Amino acid sequence: MRKYDASQIKVRNIPQLEQLEDGKCCRTYVYRFTNRLPEQNFIGQIANSLHKSFIFTKEVYEIPEDVEVCASILIERLQDNEARVRVLTDSPEESCIYIFGTRTLPRKIEEKLGIIQSIQGQERETWIY
Repeated sequence: MRKYDASQIKVRNIPQLEQLEDGKCCRTYVYRFTNRLPEQNFIGQIANSLHKSFIFTKEVYEIPEDVEVCASILIERLQDNEARVRVLTDSPEESCIYIFGTRTLPRKIEEKLGIIQSIQGQERETWIY
């Protein structure tokens, strides 16, 4: 049996979920990198490649028909080594989108844009482990 203690708990500074005027839901994170970021047009292409969709099947979720939930990613270069990352959905955020934005997405962004120094002002190890 594995033992845990309080030192293993990582409290993350998760931004509030915003309801946008167009009906979309959004969480906005600020990422800081150890390297200089590429130009915005290249960053936009990377953001488009990070789009993620999830399927809720009628068999598993006992719903009338399959439902697709999508997360779109927008990345805006703020400074040489800082970017605003927005995770948007067309409907209220589902747990799969939340987990994608807080666990999977940071690793994927790091693969594409370089080593992350911090997210939301918290050290890399709080988010990526």
